[in-house]
Amino acid sequence: MSVIRKLPLLVGIALLGACASQPDDQQLTGTVSHSAGAVQGVPGGIIVDEERVEATVIALDPAARTFTLQDKAGNRRTVKAPPTMRNYSELEVGDKVTSTLRVERAIYLREKGEASREGAAMVLTPPAGSKPGLLIASTQEIVAVVQAIDAAAHTATLRFPDGTSRTYPVRPDVEVKPEYLNQQVVIRVDSQLAVEVKAAQ
Repeated sequence: MSVIRKLPLLVGIALLGACASQPDDQQLTGTVSHSAGAVQGVPGGIIVDEERVEATVIALDPAARTFTLQDKAGNRRTVKAPPTMRNYSELEVGDKVTSTLRVERAIYLREKGEASREGAAMVLTPPAGSKPGLLIASTQEIVAVVQAIDAAAHTATLRFPDGTSRTYPVRPDVEVKPEYLNQQVVIRVDSQLAVEVKAAQ
């Protein structure tokens, strides 16, 4: 769901995409994987996306607290270190930076009486004197309501908490049942961003 796909971007820009402020403002390239699973005949499923970016520190500006990264394709991006990034002074030209963003979305119809879960977030940084790094984990639950169903078109329209509505195709193996109308659809998003910095060999 495109509405949901935007959420992990808020986490992902925390380092490799954040605050690009110099002429070197190219998009760093990486590897992307996607997988999905579902139970036959059961609405919903699980979608997992993972993106991995590897780059090298090619320039530092301590006064501005920025660093420039270059990927294997030669793309360059200058980034202002966010406040959550500790040990900026330990960065050196030639350091290897690896960022891995993993987002898992579980989508299902909520059972009657099932309690909602609150979101949570965690940020971990390395101890003083170590290379910079970052681990951010967050969980968010979004609850939509089945506003309309169309058995002929095999679609369902969901209404989101912000008042917007969107129509989605229903998988061919899932029956569009009248009792789904007004049921809650839970979209649970688990995101993990890990940034690791290693000294050049």
